[in-house]
Amino acid sequence: MRLIFILRLSLINTFKKKFRALLAIGGIALTVAVMVTLFGVDMGLHSLVEKEIKNNEHQDVITVTSRGDQQVKFNEENLSKIRSISGVGQVGLSAGLLGLAAFNSSNLTSPIYAVSENYFSLGLTNSAQGSVEGLPVNDGAVVSTKVLKVFGIPANEAIGKTFTLSATINHGSVNGQARDDVQTIPEKYTIKAVVDRGDRPVVFVSLEKMKLHGLTTVDVLKVRVSNPDKVAEVRETIERKGFETASVLDMIEQANRLFDVIRNVLYVFGAVVFAVTISATFTIISLTLMQETRLIGFLRINGFLNRDVKLLFLLESITLNVMGALLGVVIGIIAGSVLNQLSKNIAQQESFTSEVSIFTIPVVYVILMLMISVGIGWLFGLIPAKRAVLIQPLEELNG
Repeated sequence: MRLIFILRLSLINTFKKKFRALLAIGGIALTVAVMVTLFGVDMGLHSLVEKEIKNNEHQDVITVTSRGDQQVKFNEENLSKIRSISGVGQVGLSAGLLGLAAFNSSNLTSPIYAVSENYFSLGLTNSAQGSVEGLPVNDGAVVSTKVLKVFGIPANEAIGKTFTLSATINHGSVNGQARDDVQTIPEKYTIKAVVDRGDRPVVFVSLEKMKLHGLTTVDVLKVRVSNPDKVAEVRETIERKGFETASVLDMIEQANRLFDVIRNVLYVFGAVVFAVTISATFTIISLTLMQETRLIGFLRINGFLNRDVKLLFLLESITLNVMGALLGVVIGIIAGSVLNQLSKNIAQQESFTSEVSIFTIPVVYVILMLMISVGIGWLFGLIPAKRAVLIQPLEELNG
């Protein structure tokens, strides 16, 4: 019964001075809300970036390019070097060209990628219409949604449409000779599939067909490693042969480093804001508690023990801090949910492979902040509680 009475009394005393109580709770709530929102956005963005990276590239695929200005030669010697490496599975090829596409009265100058039939299987592709498996072959082409917009072709009517395309074979790539750029004769291509590349107009055609026009070099090799655990080993072997390599793991590592820096900045920012809030809140709570001396004198005369007085002050302080922390958590989650909704509305205009969510409830940080609020409440109430124990009941009542 005594404990229940002390609990009820602490709640009554906490809000006796409403303005000061609300000021203390508000200061704590604002700090906690800001930290919950910032850490939630940090975690949400980190998760979103990792998902987007992983959804656009396989983790067991290595991208191989030449070093410096030298192109990776499209010849059996270089390909055999790559294929002979232990752990290498499929090898896909790609050559970047510039082309002129025409459909009815619409003309479009866009990048053209001459790729091998297995190229799309080595990367995660967001197909909008049709299947890219085994494409492109012969006179089949894979185009981006932006190309359809320029041509005025509805996406659901694109498959089977034909357009003409001429490509520019880059200088120095015809039969291995340093010659001027060569423009191929416009040829008809049939749309076999449509992929989403955002606002980028891109056309994918058969590498084998471009070889017939004299293309002998490629820009990029994509290498699938048979065992993901061997990615680092295979990359090192390829690099020793004079090539450069890249992997989705590089981007994930860079993203992790970036967010580690952001998180450290948040720690410093949080510590500064927290220190300022603690100082102001401690002053408010101390003033509020120390003005209860007459009440303490009355309670002591009526049988309150020293430990009861200390418990009363500690409960009042902890109540203010915990209520402020809980309110801050709620405000922070609401703010994060609003940011999520805004980001989803914006993302509808962009190309994302996963659901956009820039805020994730930072459960660990929420629990940590609630625990800290209890600890700080105990510390804030400790000094006034010790002073209250030393109060002489009759002197305070007579005062």
